[in-house]
Amino acid sequence: AKSLFPYTTLFRSAFLFCGGCDFLDFSEEKYRDFKKEILAKSGFENAIWLWINNASRRRVIFQIDQKNNLGFFSKKTNSLVKIDDCFVAKKEISDFIFKLKNFLKTQEENFITQIATTLFDNGLDLIFFVKRAPNLSQIQKLTNFSKEENINISYNFKNSVTPILLLRKNQIFYPNFKIDLGSEVFLQATKEGLDGIIEICRNEILQQKKDLKIIDLYSGFGSYSFGICDLVAKITAIEGDEKMVNLIGKNVIKNNLTNKINAKVCDLFLNPIDKKELSKFDFAIINPPRNGASPQITQIANSNLKNLIYISCNPQSFKRDMEILIAKNFRLKNLFAIDQFYGSSHLEVVGIFEN
Repeated sequence: AKSLFPYTTLFRSAFLFCGGCDFLDFSEEKYRDFKKEILAKSGFENAIWLWINNASRRRVIFQIDQKNNLGFFSKKTNSLVKIDDCFVAKKEISDFIFKLKNFLKTQEENFITQIATTLFDNGLDLIFFVKRAPNLSQIQKLTNFSKEENINISYNFKNSVTPILLLRKNQIFYPNFKIDLGSEVFLQATKEGLDGIIEICRNEILQQKKDLKIIDLYSGFGSYSFGICDLVAKITAIEGDEKMVNLIGKNVIKNNLTNKINAKVCDLFLNPIDKKELSKFDFAIINPPRNGASPQITQIANSNLKNLIYISCNPQSFKRDMEILIAKNFRLKNLFAIDQFYGSSHLEVVGIFEN
């Protein structure tokens, strides 16, 4: 079988034990069988697969040890494996490792613990996780590094992100507009994965009647709402994080979409949208956290909604919620599996349900 791993033996050895890989066979056929078996163990054997290869991850969190070495922890340990490349990361991130390692040589030891590196559609963004608030000298070094490399830089201290220098607004691009995002925003693991999910949503919506009213549950920054807004009459985006709802609002205004998208704050676990309110919509999209969305799914199952797209990064919680739907006469029309966590045991699933 053709190898998917065209890199040096030295790096291959490091990659195997860095904690970023759960499958150590380098055959494409065996790798795909490994992923299919994971899904089959959750009871799903007939999925439509979207395969996303290596060099695709657009956010990578590098670990930094007390001597300012950069790498990943060996699986299930705190032992750092130093790296020069990252096989699963986008090329722009992997190529930047050399510069990061040189920059770390100028920094005080035992100060930086992690570096979150994100490739937005318009450039790199870095968040330095630090043990204490940086002093003026450290801020100046970070500022200079930002200017020299034309990257956005912030630091995270006690789970609070503070910008150092943002040379541009982080953005992702849609065909007809651009969305402004914060450094720490949740993104799908790969651009190809997000594009694939949006395409699945669009294809399903195009099979329905025109002028649909959509409810987008656990909407985040509105990644799906913005991706389908040209096809529907109205979208109500529901998200528990007020910052994300405010971000949706700003991007709606910026892109003249006030007649299309409306966003609201709601904790869907504690206060799910009830079945009566759900029945006002033609179609629902839901993308909950890993533990699923049983309270909200129960309301959907008992509503008059006819169509649902369920996006999940956990096939087990997806299956649990699916059983709630099926018990109330929903049918799983199609299941898509998206391998956007390359080399790991994780994957994304998208279920199309109808009632």
